[in-house]
Amino acid sequence: MKILLVSDSHGYDDELKKVLENVKCDLKIHCGDSCFDENSPFIKEFATIVDGNHDQGFFPLTTTLPTALGNILITHGHKFNVYAGYDYLVDYMNKADIHICFHGHTHVPHYEIYKNKIFINPGSIMFNRGQSQCGSYAIVSVDAKLHVDFFDSRTQKKIPQSLIDKDQDILNEFKRFACQK
Repeated sequence: MKILLVSDSHGYDDELKKVLENVKCDLKIHCGDSCFDENSPFIKEFATIVDGNHDQGFFPLTTTLPTALGNILITHGHKFNVYAGYDYLVDYMNKADIHICFHGHTHVPHYEIYKNKIFINPGSIMFNRGQSQCGSYAIVSVDAKLHVDFFDSRTQKKIPQSLIDKDQDILNEFKRFACQK
């Protein structure tokens, strides 16, 4: 199964429309901060949409997607304080017997294995924090194993792993700072 994973479009529908028109996948998921209202034409494009901290409560805060690799948790991440790390999410996932999480909120494209759980954030489709600063989305392949690639939402080109790694370093530094407060 090939999944288009987007997040944090914040009403920038032109970028979102371009990605939806050009990327062919089996499933499309929005990890929150879509800023869609109940009449948005984009709602029908997605199999799943969750609410983010800038949304109006039209969608659930969390949901799960059954896959060959088990259930995947889909959330924005703000209610789990993802800026401070993944411990709250790990606790939630342990209770629900979930091993993979798709989330947004940080505006940093990200893949991490933490405490035997897999976390994937597509970044913001409009703009990201860190070195890349371009908007991004992820293509996640879920079959016998999991594979993730990140793409620039404007050019549709794969983002080099070196930029993803640098942005991860920036996010980790921010997490250390956030946890000190």
